[in-house]
Amino acid sequence: MEALLTIVQRNSKVFRRDKTQVFFSLLSVLIVIVLYAVFLQKMQIDAIEQITEATPELITLVNEWLVAGLLSMIAVTTTLGAYGIAVKDQESKTQADFLTAPLSRATIQMSYVVNALIIGSIFTFIALIGCEIFIVATGGELLSFQSFVQVISILFLAVLLASVFNLFLSLFVSTQSAFSTLGTIVGTVLGFLCGVYVPLGALPNFAQNLIMYFPISHTTLLLRNAFMEGSIAQVFDGVPTTYVEDYKINYGIIYDLHGNILSTSTSFFIIVSTTIILAAASIMLFKRKYK
Repeated sequence: MEALLTIVQRNSKVFRRDKTQVFFSLLSVLIVIVLYAVFLQKMQIDAIEQITEATPELITLVNEWLVAGLLSMIAVTTTLGAYGIAVKDQESKTQADFLTAPLSRATIQMSYVVNALIIGSIFTFIALIGCEIFIVATGGELLSFQSFVQVISILFLAVLLASVFNLFLSLFVSTQSAFSTLGTIVGTVLGFLCGVYVPLGALPNFAQNLIMYFPISHTTLLLRNAFMEGSIAQVFDGVPTTYVEDYKINYGIIYDLHGNILSTSTSFFIIVSTTIILAAASIMLFKRKYK
């Protein structure tokens, strides 16, 4: 255990020293912020104003929609960036140096997983605090204690799922150039698969189904419900229920999959079961890779 913690500390220091890696871990998030400032916010506000009057709560509602998407993306991009250390160590033969000590290859690999969990948790928590400050600064209110605990719980699941998901992907690459390509691909498609770049309702049916089947998008879904519940009640007060449901479906606040509205418990089940399946698959792949 002491050896594991020592390697985890080393991995954490290596990640923090590489400023470029940290920047690229957050690049896709920065792109979302730019897109939101340019047109996403106005597009959503204009759509809502067609069914209800504009109020300060409307701005808060739209900002909370963005914040939920950003947090789920940060969980993925930061944990993926943390696995870059494993690929770098493998290519530079640093892992071979570790193996000269009384360490198993499984312990070394576990150190990368633990480091990814720690890095992802720290970055998402910092981002959550920053997002709360942003919401308050733009006229919104802080989350209640109960909602804050709920969001923290969802973020923990998001980081856990993202860590296992990225572990599985990283086991397929052995060079930094290949890992860079992987990071570019994940960063590019993540915003679409989490329904952040383009609202769900604006996409064709096959793309909507793809997003709803993508497990990580369910962390975005849960976060949107946790953040937006109060604002939706205020903004759509007096608006017919059918209009409210249409808004929720079009903007990915609820999922209508093949005519069935997915419950919160279904999303939790998808997240937990996917985490378990990917963890088992990663263990099998690791054993095959290093047998």
